[in-house]
Amino acid sequence: MKLCLGVLSALVVSGLLACGGTGAVEPEEDSLGQISSAVVCSTTCPNGSTVSCEGTTCNTYPGESVECDGMHNICIPTIPSVCLSTSSACSYLAGRSCSPVGGTRSCCINRRVGNCYCMPTGQWACSAS
Repeated sequence: MKLCLGVLSALVVSGLLACGGTGAVEPEEDSLGQISSAVVCSTTCPNGSTVSCEGTTCNTYPGESVECDGMHNICIPTIPSVCLSTSSACSYLAGRSCSPVGGTRSCCINRRVGNCYCMPTGQWACSAS
């Protein structure tokens, strides 16, 4: 019985090794003979640009950032065009005179597009979208 178990074990182990089941992945050597096992991560940002990095470890956060060896490369935040003008800031518009009553316009609240509504009092009131 012991002989059968020994033969069976030898067959299983040799089968695994032949198929690469337990073999370790060997790192590659570069042209200088140094060992390298670098991986590359990349993601496409909302504005269409790409961020990437190379390292021994790699994580991708789609549309946000990549991380290699603990270092993050983030997508540059895009600022809506309405937020480029200080006169479109909600903090600037809220409470100011407006017309016609019931009119609306886009505004900027914390670098995001919001909406302003011309109240029956003739003053702007703004809210986040």
